[in-house]
Amino acid sequence: MMYLMEPFFDIAYLGVVLAMGLRLLMEEGKEAKTFGLMAVLLGLGDAFHLIPRVMSNLTPDGFNRYIPLLSWGEFVTSITMTIFYLLFYHYYQSMSGDKDQRKSRLVYVLVALRLLLVLLPQNEWGTVGNYFFGLLRNVPFALLGLVLVIWTAEAKEKPGLQHTALLIAASFLFYAPVVIGARFVPLLGLLMIPKTVAYVLLVGVGYRHFIPQLRPSALLKQAITFLVLGLSGGVFYREFTKAFGWTAHTALSVVHVHLLVLGFLFFLLLFVLLQQEKSLKGYVRPLAVYVIGLTGTIVAFMVRGIYSITAEGVALFPDAMLSGMAGIGHILLGIGVVWMMLRMLKEKTHTLPQEKSA
Repeated sequence: MMYLMEPFFDIAYLGVVLAMGLRLLMEEGKEAKTFGLMAVLLGLGDAFHLIPRVMSNLTPDGFNRYIPLLSWGEFVTSITMTIFYLLFYHYYQSMSGDKDQRKSRLVYVLVALRLLLVLLPQNEWGTVGNYFFGLLRNVPFALLGLVLVIWTAEAKEKPGLQHTALLIAASFLFYAPVVIGARFVPLLGLLMIPKTVAYVLLVGVGYRHFIPQLRPSALLKQAITFLVLGLSGGVFYREFTKAFGWTAHTALSVVHVHLLVLGFLFFLLLFVLLQQEKSLKGYVRPLAVYVIGLTGTIVAFMVRGIYSITAEGVALFPDAMLSGMAGIGHILLGIGVVWMMLRMLKEKTHTLPQEKSA
């Protein structure tokens, strides 16, 4: 069961973080764009490690077969996570007004030391790795996290920094046992799930700060976000099937279509219909249900598509489990659409008498 649930979780995480990052990049202001860049970098970097994990979970003896991919994916993630926290430090500076040069020098020294240790050949990237260097390269990374926790805790009342200290601390606390003991106690690897949730919530802090309410222009920006995700889904489908020499049908082939039609075109249509509305407060909940349903549907297609290619015809999981997840997504999609249409009908019904009297 866990071997199937992790792929759902990993792909959902990547999609949510990338979507929030792309959306933030379209906001005005240096701080919003910095946070958006952080989120996109987080998602892209983690994809190099999590996609091989998804493949490993969906392949017979996958974690042994994909050791090189898993290792090099961890290498990429080690670099991007370091840059993520460097960007977060600059975001902290901007939001808190802290221009202490001693802090900047300390951050850059820790970042440089971390990157140097990651690049050393003694890490034995491409293999199961060197345990000692796995610990060593995380020392400056942990220190970087520690100082950021302390500084953001001191500035916790500043807008855009609330709860960030707690979430950064949680991510490192869940990450430490994995680094130290997951090689000997594999179950400790499950702590990566709450660690990942902490990252999603951290990105969510920035998202809610810079996009506090739903406006008509946000619908257009959301449409553009789905456009980028849809085109990216098409590229992934083409390159993934090409890498495996796969020519038969796969659920990956419908991912980009769903994102473009149910994501891009749907939100573009909503923007056209609602751009004159002064407030979209009543549409927040139905839209949330719709997006959750669309996310679940896309994740289910991704998992089924990758599984059909990597499992090599071996039935590792009951087909009903995969179909059930897609079914739940479609149900939520339907509920969201009906809810939005009823809301729109209610709004238009209220305005019609005023239009007639005018």
